[in-house]
Amino acid sequence: MRKYIPIFLFFSTIPIFAFAAEDILGLIAVIKYILQAIVPLIISLAVIFFLWSTSQYILREGDAKNDAKDHMTWGIIILFVMVSVWGLVAILSNTFLG
Repeated sequence: MRKYIPIFLFFSTIPIFAFAAEDILGLIAVIKYILQAIVPLIISLAVIFFLWSTSQYILREGDAKNDAKDHMTWGIIILFVMVSVWGLVAILSNTFLG
């Protein structure tokens, strides 16, 4: 029963999108509004992950220090990709949607 709850929640939100947007531009506006709220949260979680890995790198020794170093590297890569994609989406959005 519990495995069906996320599926139910997903499909229960679809009518919200269907009735909130009369045309495709309205739907894009709704999706843009949702992403504007979620993207900064995800980026802040990535920054927290990077800072946590940095603190682990400072406090640990041996193999754990190498693992923290790998996590820091992946944290930087993830932040770079997220901010780059976010910027690219903003440029495309401003170019095509005005």
